[in-house]
Amino acid sequence: MIQCNVAVTGLNAADDPAPGIAVIRSIRESGQWEGKIIGLAYDALDTGIHDKRLIDEVYLIPYPFDRSGLLQRLQEITRKTRVDVLMPLLDLELLTLPQLELPLKELGIRFLLPPIPTVRTHLKLKLAEFCQDNGIMYPRQIAITSPDMLPFSIAALGIPVVIKGIIHGSHLASSVEEALIYFNKIKVRWGLPVIVQQYIQGEEYNTDCLTDRDGRLIGGVAMRKLGITDRGKAWSGVTVRDERLLDLSKDILDKLHWVGPIELEFIKERHSGNYCLLEINPRFGTWIYLAANAGQNLPLAAVQLAMGEKVEPFPPYRAGVMFIRYSVDVVFPVEHLANLAADGEIVWNGAKGVTHAMDYLVSLTTEGEIPLNGAKKRGVSPLCTVKKMASMKSLP
Repeated sequence: MIQCNVAVTGLNAADDPAPGIAVIRSIRESGQWEGKIIGLAYDALDTGIHDKRLIDEVYLIPYPFDRSGLLQRLQEITRKTRVDVLMPLLDLELLTLPQLELPLKELGIRFLLPPIPTVRTHLKLKLAEFCQDNGIMYPRQIAITSPDMLPFSIAALGIPVVIKGIIHGSHLASSVEEALIYFNKIKVRWGLPVIVQQYIQGEEYNTDCLTDRDGRLIGGVAMRKLGITDRGKAWSGVTVRDERLLDLSKDILDKLHWVGPIELEFIKERHSGNYCLLEINPRFGTWIYLAANAGQNLPLAAVQLAMGEKVEPFPPYRAGVMFIRYSVDVVFPVEHLANLAADGEIVWNGAKGVTHAMDYLVSLTTEGEIPLNGAKKRGVSPLCTVKKMASMKSLP
């Protein structure tokens, strides 16, 4: 039994879900962990922070590009509650947090991350170079900075094409006109250049893996996507045991000298049956709860490794285990909402005087604090607070 408090990001579970909720469920349901789950969120409307069955404490933090603001906020948080392990689950965080390793260690915060040069390999332009240098199949692509380059790119790659941001975002376009729409959308959201990538027909597969600080593979689970949203997210899938795919994943991790969680996305080319690497995500995938239920609880193992425990490689997982994702409404009963206090707190249990559930979100947005699970006043435990940062910004 491991005892520690785990802070988790990536808690928005909308149509483009982050992995936070799946990671939390894996840890909580393991039966091998005791402690608190601390949610770190960037927005008061991040859906996962409102499920008090999963999260004990929640704090709003500034976006990761504000490195000094993030460190200051984490210093404030650790004065209120102990954080033993931090599990960053959004790609941009892994380009910032390794730079804060020493000051975070002084706060008692541990994590399991690769160095930044290794993390940068997941960026689309770097990944293409990595694959070319290491003989790994990867779709042809062209980086463009102007919509005037779209017709040439599409003529070179064929229709349809995939339009991608250099960090995130992927859309399948079947015409120049459709590609232009996605180009402008990604440009506004993620900046330039925009990637125009060859579309490869076939079945999509993902592997979620975990390596220790020495790069030794602790576990890896392969999943075939069965249901895919228009944003390319798996909405259903099944574990598969394909040694060729698992060996390829291990070979890629060895060449990357990877440390920590990682998700590899592949497509199995329809005609040749060869696996082509599509993307690398430097964190667990949103389907990681499936891996835990197939016999490899990689999030729990990541916590153990971050805490300095020795973890042995997992035995083979079970093939044929399936998941289907569905949406759940999180309802805030009026009788469970707390009075708005002078300190900006909201009490879930035994609330009096609250007449409308919208007061909950109004208080969270304006005051930035929510005590959950029966807290009545400041200093009463258990307490779940959400602190709003004055320096909060929206992503570009």
